[in-house]
Amino acid sequence: MTLNYLRQLWMLSIFCFALNVHAQSTGKDTKVTIGDTAMEICEEPDEMPVYTGGPAALMSYLKNSLKYPKTAQEMFVEGRVFVSYVVDEEGKTTNIKPIGFDDCRETEDKSIPQLALEKRMAKKKMKPAAQEAYMEAIREMMIESIRIISQMPKAEKPAMKDGKPVCCRMALPINFRIR
Repeated sequence: MTLNYLRQLWMLSIFCFALNVHAQSTGKDTKVTIGDTAMEICEEPDEMPVYTGGPAALMSYLKNSLKYPKTAQEMFVEGRVFVSYVVDEEGKTTNIKPIGFDDCRETEDKSIPQLALEKRMAKKKMKPAAQEAYMEAIREMMIESIRIISQMPKAEKPAMKDGKPVCCRMALPINFRIR
């Protein structure tokens, strides 16, 4: 393995841990509805979910499954979409939602694409048609991120607390880079 690859795995694990701790400490969404059942999200599992092949296999899945959205490619839009999801007691991925694009987080009055557009426009002037295309590119990247996470393989082992499987909130960054 290359040094860059190991650094990416390390950064991914740190990011997931930090985001998981942040989601837990805010006290938001401590329950999740799966089907018709309301489930409690464990704030401090003893063990996090484990995927077959570990973090390297998960990163490989993300890399190989990514389909760069056409609008984003045409506009050369790159960035990182942060996606939150819940791994249920059976290891299935549910309640998937994008929570950010690069350093933009949704607020009460502005969406993630709007905030990203404002930051980009502060750097250079964009015409209205280009602004809409840029926002559409970010929306497509968010949709693609949701697709990848929704098709992610089931966790081999769910999160555990006191020897019992529990629901756990997770987050991953999905990187969009034109090579």
